Amino acid sequence: MAQIDLVLLHAPSVYDFRERSIMFGPVSDMVPSTPAFEMYPLGFTSMAEYMERHGLRVRIVNLAVLMLNKPDFDVEAAIRDMNPVAFGIDLHWLPHAHGSVEIAKIVKKYHPDKPVIFGGLSSSFFHEELITYPSVDYVVRGDSTEEPITRLMYAIKGRGRVQDVPNVTYKTRDGSVVVNPLDWVPDDMNDISLDYSFNMKSVIRYRDIMGAVPFKDWLQYPVCASLTCRGCTHNCATCGGSAYSFREHFGRKKVAFRDPELLVRDIEHIQKYIPGPIFVLNDFLQGGRDYTAAFIRGLSKINLRNPIGFEFFKPPAEEFYEFLNENLNDYSVEISVESHDDEVRAAFGKSHYTMEQVEESIAAALRNNCSRFDLYFMTGIPTQTAASVLETGEYIESLYAKVDNDKRLLAFSSPMAPFLDPGSLVYDNPEKYGYRKLANTLEEHRQLLVQPSWRYIMNYESDAISKEEMVDATYEVGKQLNSLKGRIGVIEPEVAARTEERIAQARVAMARIDAVMGDEPHVRDRKIAALKSEFDCLSESTVCEKTELNWPAYARPRNLWYCVMLWVKENVASLMKVVHKPEVSYETPENR
Repeated sequence: MAQIDLVLLHAPSVYDFRERSIMFGPVSDMVPSTPAFEMYPLGFTSMAEYMERHGLRVRIVNLAVLMLNKPDFDVEAAIRDMNPVAFGIDLHWLPHAHGSVEIAKIVKKYHPDKPVIFGGLSSSFFHEELITYPSVDYVVRGDSTEEPITRLMYAIKGRGRVQDVPNVTYKTRDGSVVVNPLDWVPDDMNDISLDYSFNMKSVIRYRDIMGAVPFKDWLQYPVCASLTCRGCTHNCATCGGSAYSFREHFGRKKVAFRDPELLVRDIEHIQKYIPGPIFVLNDFLQGGRDYTAAFIRGLSKINLRNPIGFEFFKPPAEEFYEFLNENLNDYSVEISVESHDDEVRAAFGKSHYTMEQVEESIAAALRNNCSRFDLYFMTGIPTQTAASVLETGEYIESLYAKVDNDKRLLAFSSPMAPFLDPGSLVYDNPEKYGYRKLANTLEEHRQLLVQPSWRYIMNYESDAISKEEMVDATYEVGKQLNSLKGRIGVIEPEVAARTEERIAQARVAMARIDAVMGDEPHVRDRKIAALKSEFDCLSESTVCEKTELNWPAYARPRNLWYCVMLWVKENVASLMKVVHKPEVSYETPENR
């Protein structure tokens, strides 16, 4: 087998989470991942597909999943046995600050001469600090790194110069830091593709299922995502992906959309191989009426059978749901309203709609055969008090009553934890929004991540609600929603009972941690270490069962057929040693 050019490694949030005793709490309850945040970013798939299309051989290895699913998995041995030209590590979400850097240290321990490349939005924000770590050689910045990392890889292989590669921060041989211009910011997303068959080919090539899957339970719940755009037209105050953040920190002045025809092609490709639901990330309504019509009619033309869900940044009107109902077999909707209080939501940056409009939108969706409507609330946002949080349960109960307790409506609440997003409006202007930051540097965030509970991991304090109040209110509103959903039949009684018991136990565990925090460090550490098994059981599906997030999946014979054909094709290609030819020619020093 030809040498791999780049191995992309995804680290757990905290590298040694299997040994440390940390009460992560409900920070991951609203996403498919566990508290290890083992789901790698979509950019891994788009970068790998792009680089392979341009003549490079790339492998994704999800170390976090391997560590979760194989208790005896030896990370150091696995990295020691790898032999690519270079290693890539993502630091996209800041909660990976600890694990990503620790994995980089291990790479350098066994491969001191192999380049280590970082990328992701958090890498971009902290690039000047990140590049000072001895284990980091390059940081590729921005939201569209497919082309820059491809050029960088060819430069590393002697076909080009690093100083000519856009968006790269790097160290020279004498240790000097060079920051190349951040000027690769494409106006659209048409040169990339979210081709999930790449991941399946990787499984076939390397006989490694667990190392390629996006998150721990993906084989049981094979959900896939499709991305409509990069950038945003809105300015939610704590979001590191807002229009402000992209403009000020990632070089993006306007939203880059993927043409609707190409988006439909991506989704058609998904349904060939994967029977699970497809989630369309970023509100495609931002693209305008023509974009929306072309996308939805395109899905109708391919006779989409997979369940599909859409994320909207404001509540659509009934006319739109009628359009969806005419063209789709099984669609769902997700809106994150953050708070039931319009004044609190306005302070957060969501003054462009009211909760009355949300209620009208929910009713319209349900009238037009929406399979489910997920509504998300959050604790810890600007101006939000504990009293406001505790009003959420009562509000949601009244909302259910307005739709006759329709079980297709699912409401959730989670804390804004563990971190304020770097580069967000609040992160850059904390006092203006009523916050105090408790960490500024990347290293300070790394140290926070290994604190004993999510209360102590948080990188902020709010003037409107103390940490203690926020923890208590988060668990209390979770208890209220769980009880409500059990009472009206949204979840089974035994599920509601288990969740209520976990919430009660989690509150006791948090109080026990608080009680020992004043002890001498060696005494405190010993007491907290003794609680590890308890913490592990209470840090996943805390305020709700994670399965509540799941949409149905329907396996069909044709999925198996396409997978078998892909297996045959990839194995034949391997036997014949087929080499991918690049679509572009990268310059070498000799032909410059």
